[in-house]
Amino acid sequence: MAVKIKFTSRTGTGKGACRKLRTKGLIPAVFYGPEYRESAVGTVSLKELSRAANSPNWETNMIDLEMPDGRVEMALLRSVQRHAVSQNILHVDLYQLMKDHKVKVAVPVRVINKEISAGVKMGGVLEQPLRDIEMLVFPREIPSEIVLDTAKLQLGSEIFVRDVERPQSAELVTPEDSVVVIVSRPRSVAETPVEELAEETADVEVVGKNKRKEEE
Repeated sequence: MAVKIKFTSRTGTGKGACRKLRTKGLIPAVFYGPEYRESAVGTVSLKELSRAANSPNWETNMIDLEMPDGRVEMALLRSVQRHAVSQNILHVDLYQLMKDHKVKVAVPVRVINKEISAGVKMGGVLEQPLRDIEMLVFPREIPSEIVLDTAKLQLGSEIFVRDVERPQSAELVTPEDSVVVIVSRPRSVAETPVEELAEETADVEVVGKNKRKEEE
């Protein structure tokens, strides 16, 4: 369900003007997109914005943005600028979405049931090389996240991008042969190849012989 946010035009710019707006619970914002080649400068309510901007999946949260003329635009947050210490929101950029135009999004991947994964129970280590998957998709089909259940993942098993469920309209941008999740076999001394151990032993013996000759 889309978050509803009202966009109000503003004329004042600069740090001082923006600081005053924030004291009133307003966040400076820029709205741009296919029909807004010249970005619209305005403000949004911090109260309305927080629901979308403070979400773990803020980059894929759909927004219904009410413009000053009453028109409602579909939008996504493209940038959320925060204070380095307080993490308070300072500024946001919003991007216009068109119903019949695909948009590129990075959909976050959330892994569940790591602790009870079959491979982990056998001593494996569950790794997640990819934290998000990029795709081109129609606005109303943008998934907020991709959830992967790893409970049945065996030792040495992998989940590739091509294996992940995605919307019908989605075109993958991330290579489909990229590994999203893998249960790796932990490397140990017992797994060290015999050849490597033999080489290490030989090196020790040679050094020992040389040392005895020098002492003689």
